[in-house]
Amino acid sequence: MSYVKDIICWKSGASVTDGTPAICEPGDFPEVHYDLSRLAKEFDRDKLSHGPSSLWRYWPLLPVDDPDNAATLGEGWTPIVQTPALGKALGSPQLVIKDEGRNPSGTFKDRGACVAATRLRELGIKTIVHNSSGNAGGAWGMYAKRAGLNCVNLLPNDVLPASLCQSVYSGADTILLDGEWKHSGPMVAEAVQKMGWFNVGTFKEPHRLEGKKTMGLEIAEQLGWTLPDVIVYPTGGGLGAVAIYKAFRELMTLGWLPKGPLPKLIVTQYAGCAPVVKAFEAGVDHADLWEDLDVPPGGLKSTRPPGDQALLKIIKETNGAAISVTTEDAIAATTQAIDLEGLFPCPEVGTSIEGLRKALAQGMVTSDEKALIMSTGSGLKSVPVFPTPKFRTVEAGGSLSP
Repeated sequence: MSYVKDIICWKSGASVTDGTPAICEPGDFPEVHYDLSRLAKEFDRDKLSHGPSSLWRYWPLLPVDDPDNAATLGEGWTPIVQTPALGKALGSPQLVIKDEGRNPSGTFKDRGACVAATRLRELGIKTIVHNSSGNAGGAWGMYAKRAGLNCVNLLPNDVLPASLCQSVYSGADTILLDGEWKHSGPMVAEAVQKMGWFNVGTFKEPHRLEGKKTMGLEIAEQLGWTLPDVIVYPTGGGLGAVAIYKAFRELMTLGWLPKGPLPKLIVTQYAGCAPVVKAFEAGVDHADLWEDLDVPPGGLKSTRPPGDQALLKIIKETNGAAISVTTEDAIAATTQAIDLEGLFPCPEVGTSIEGLRKALAQGMVTSDEKALIMSTGSGLKSVPVFPTPKFRTVEAGGSLSP
């Protein structure tokens, strides 16, 4: 039984019919609202501990009719890892990292794809399409197959091999774009009009946001129904960060979290694609198109983030910040995390590690605040981006001594 009350555009308040193209204007997006009063009466927070070790433990706060028929691969319920050595090196002794690389495709994108694919199947949608810099393409290929949907993925020509294989081998119609990535969105929009496919791109429909919201629900539960002081998030389109804070607000309304200030949001981007950082530094409420894209293969390629206004609003409300990091510094920070903690995050997460270092140095974050970095994906998906490692060789029968 769904607790969904309605779907409305976040900014304008216009009503959206589920399963139809959203009518929200640019900068706006469709958002699911729940009957939280009824949910609070009928569902006790403690029941969650008896649920599955996946995001489906939160089914009352998800927009599906039948969670028992979910198109699931066991996504979610990823661990929060203590990182004392990295925290000491950065000057943030209470630092923890939530490791989304444990998801089936290796990234947090599985959450949105899983919930959206489940709901779209319930609505009778047959073919979905979107543009992805890679990770979402891999996730959507896998979950569309799981749900029995046809999937069309438009990916950049530098897409990493792991994401490309996930998309192709799962049966998605996989198309590489030969040209500037800023043209990918309009190309998908044209295909939707011509072919009648359903656009599951970032903020184009409401269900991906709900799936990614489960990151915030897990953070609260895994921290004993408390929140960190700071969340550091590598940001492209902005969907994940917006979703996490939607979760926090819903939990406070339910009374499952004490009402109080939300965690300070620090978003990080590559210096070669930093439209949110540019907008934040200019003190404006929207991001302009980033013209000169210069980032490594992988995520954080959103040249015009569709969630810019909502994201900048959260940053302002939480006294947060937006910080850009060079590719070189991001990769160095990633390898530092591997060296100090044995974790293997993707380079996008390196922007958040280095971004937190900068935030501490500039006084945006203090050493006594508990910071949580969202590690959005596994480094296994980004191996070609890393420098060639140094190692020793030895002849068969030789000594392994240094």
